Amino acid sequence: MLSLISCCCSGWRRFLMRDHPDASDYVKDDCLILRCTIEVVKTRREGPGRCRIAVPPSDTGRGLKALLDSGMGTDIDFVVGDESFKAHKLILAARSPVFRAQFSGPFGDRNIKKLVVEDVDPSIFKAMLDFIYTDEFPDIGEIVGSTSPFASTNVVLHLVATADRYCLDRLRLLCESKLGEQITVDMVATTLALADQHQLHQLKAMCLKFATDPANLGGEPW
Repeated sequence: MLSLISCCCSGWRRFLMRDHPDASDYVKDDCLILRCTIEVVKTRREGPGRCRIAVPPSDTGRGLKALLDSGMGTDIDFVVGDESFKAHKLILAARSPVFRAQFSGPFGDRNIKKLVVEDVDPSIFKAMLDFIYTDEFPDIGEIVGSTSPFASTNVVLHLVATADRYCLDRLRLLCESKLGEQITVDMVATTLALADQHQLHQLKAMCLKFATDPANLGGEPW
């Protein structure tokens, strides 16, 4: 009969030589049988470093857009063409140095209640306001009301001019990026002129590269 040795994870406390008197209790006919107990843990406890708490993305833009749409607390009224837009001077001043100068600069009027904006289409001004409050690029399809690439490019051209007027650098760059994706033979000259006028250097370089490429003769987007 073979002897069975029970061992645990902590290991055997001492070693026995083969000729040790106690070795005969465990070894029979040069055979050693070990009985091991293995425990399988099916559930894992998360330690302090593994805990994860789901954090939702920021909804600041959505909250400010809701504030703009509600008209609550507005203190400035913009008259653009035949439309009127209400807004908050503090938010506008925080986002645009031009508005900041109009409302609180040495030549500004902090008590002004109404401003007439000329040479800007109402839909473009509304898109700019939405960007100021949300920091997200406006939905051009919603402004245009169609899927026409020409109309979309035309809207972005007007929007970048308005962004330049109010020193909204991030909006300028977003417009520059969109225009760079929409360069065509039909629009490259107009886009180049606007890029030069508003110092959109990256867009200007893209237009020049497009215009000098012999492959771009079919009017398709670059």
